[in-house]
Amino acid sequence: MHVYQINAMTGKGSVKHQRSLVGCDIELGIDSLTSTGDGLGRVNDRVVFVPYTMPGDQVRVRVVQDKRTFMTAKLLEITNSSADRIEPECRYFTECGGCDWQHIPYAMQLDVKHRQLRESLQRIGGLTDPNLAPIIPSANSFGYRNRIQGILRDGAFHYMRKSSNKPIAVTECKLADQRINRRLAQGFEGNLNGKVELAVAGDSALVSPLNEKHATELGFRQVNSQIGEVLTMLIQQTLENDRYEHINDLYCGRGDWANSMATLNPAAAVSGVDSLAENIAHARQQASQLGLSNVRYVLARVEEAIAQITLKNSFSIVDPPRAGLDPEVCKALCRKPARTLVYVSCHAATLARDLKILTAGGYQIEQVQPLDMFPQTSHLESLVRLSAPVRK
Repeated sequence: MHVYQINAMTGKGSVKHQRSLVGCDIELGIDSLTSTGDGLGRVNDRVVFVPYTMPGDQVRVRVVQDKRTFMTAKLLEITNSSADRIEPECRYFTECGGCDWQHIPYAMQLDVKHRQLRESLQRIGGLTDPNLAPIIPSANSFGYRNRIQGILRDGAFHYMRKSSNKPIAVTECKLADQRINRRLAQGFEGNLNGKVELAVAGDSALVSPLNEKHATELGFRQVNSQIGEVLTMLIQQTLENDRYEHINDLYCGRGDWANSMATLNPAAAVSGVDSLAENIAHARQQASQLGLSNVRYVLARVEEAIAQITLKNSFSIVDPPRAGLDPEVCKALCRKPARTLVYVSCHAATLARDLKILTAGGYQIEQVQPLDMFPQTSHLESLVRLSAPVRK
């Protein structure tokens, strides 16, 4: 098969976009990493996305998708490795779709994520000086996940292969807590099949079926307990700086933050909103057990319930899914601005998009604090503290 040679520095070579290159082999150099975890090289005026590569790699790849401005390719061979490349710890790496960057040193992962977040805030958000703090690393770059999700089939636990609906059986996950790995190694008997979650519970791991919303009766929890605790501490420190009559936790999940804030601020009226009935039920039960009378929970989508929430001059938290804030939520937050708004995000692009709207609506960014909730992947958590002038 003919191999097309591409100059890694200039991006120029013999490939011309006159016919589809799907199925063709190409040799090229990788010069950067994308926010989706792929390595990026160039062919003429088009970029080529190659999973499991890194800057400095010279690679031979097979084109699997050929579009007008980009191509995606499968890695066939690393003809010359980057000097920074390390040996992955997991035997399933490149087969399982759970990790992106086990071949990249952890310090370099942090540098790349920090740079990518800054670039998103500047390019998408139009924020020339976003006041971006140094990234807070995870104390453990492996063994940090307190829960994992997959499929039980024929007594074995399966992840999904990268960019595929094909399962791969695993008996160990390097990202998972050792209690989960002990459970994986035991295998699974009985009639439980289908999508499940394995979650740390005391000295062992609990197996729970997933519902149609990919949730269990345990509800949403941060997968990295240590970084989750840091995130909670940062929110509490921000709240301690002033007194508020109204405190809102939008996308409140199981109510952990809302109930904690209600406990620490008994004179404030606290509201939590979430669209999952099991989350609201747990939040209300926990509030009752704590004897809290200053917190209420609304079962609804945030964009539907926001008219019922006192936003003006409040302390409000938004922790939306990867899609970011609904336009109606952004409009409400700008129309009746919170005195302090904390935006927790797991997706830099949608965060930057929403910050552009919020800052145009009168908010000022006090600080953007990235936290590495997900080592060995391209994902990044961020906490943004915003303020708006007090309105009468």
